[in-house]
Amino acid sequence: MDRPTIIAGNWKHNPDRNLGESLWREVAAGTMSRIPAGEHNPPVKVVIFPPTPWLGWLVSREGLECLGNGFPESAVLEIGMQEISDRPVGAYTGEVGAELAHQFGARWTLVGHSERRIHFGETDEDVARRLTAAVDHGLCPLLCIGETSEERDAGRTFEVVSHQLEVGLSRFDKKHEYAIAYEPVWAIGTGRTATVEQVEDVHQHLRELLQKKIGSASDGIPILYGGSVKPDNARDLLGLDVVDGALVGGASLKAASFLEILDAGIATA
Repeated sequence: MDRPTIIAGNWKHNPDRNLGESLWREVAAGTMSRIPAGEHNPPVKVVIFPPTPWLGWLVSREGLECLGNGFPESAVLEIGMQEISDRPVGAYTGEVGAELAHQFGARWTLVGHSERRIHFGETDEDVARRLTAAVDHGLCPLLCIGETSEERDAGRTFEVVSHQLEVGLSRFDKKHEYAIAYEPVWAIGTGRTATVEQVEDVHQHLRELLQKKIGSASDGIPILYGGSVKPDNARDLLGLDVVDGALVGGASLKAASFLEILDAGIATA
């Protein structure tokens, strides 16, 4: 079964207002010129995960003008949240839940990113609750899993990613739509990148786990790679049959580099 190639940009806690507006305009223009809007089931789509304050501007008239045909009707470029709460709308100061995010134009959300796990103590059980909250309110979750350098050196990579996948999806059934991103923690923001062979091994393992868990329904679930993806390694990584896209961090903050990665995705789709 053919799965779409997804090129996702995680802006993290960046950029400032001026740089962000110009970045969005360049990425939107570059995406729309490469993937015509209105194409039915495009083989490649782009998802941008900006900081939450950007959501309002991106779906404003000014932000939408960059897409030509409007958002969220475009199936080519979509917006996601970097984090959502599993709490419902109500008296939860500081929280942003899936229902509100969806109403303001988000269509995706990251869940379980390693920086949330490491810096903010998110557990696999927290991840499972957030995944459920996302799908219950119309968001497509991108479940992030991956091992630390210590876990890899100890030969525990498959054990760690298997556990994260199993617990993360423990509240799901076959009808839910989601995607997965394998992001080895030791290759995020370090300049190190997993070798093609390492990526292929883990992605193949995850594909087999999904097949055992949900059978043929697993064929439609994209598995992205995230971990210092750059223009100079994107084609090799995206050329693997078991890699369905890229979750791009630092390189997504420069339109030229992000669009080069998109070009690699289009070429290998």
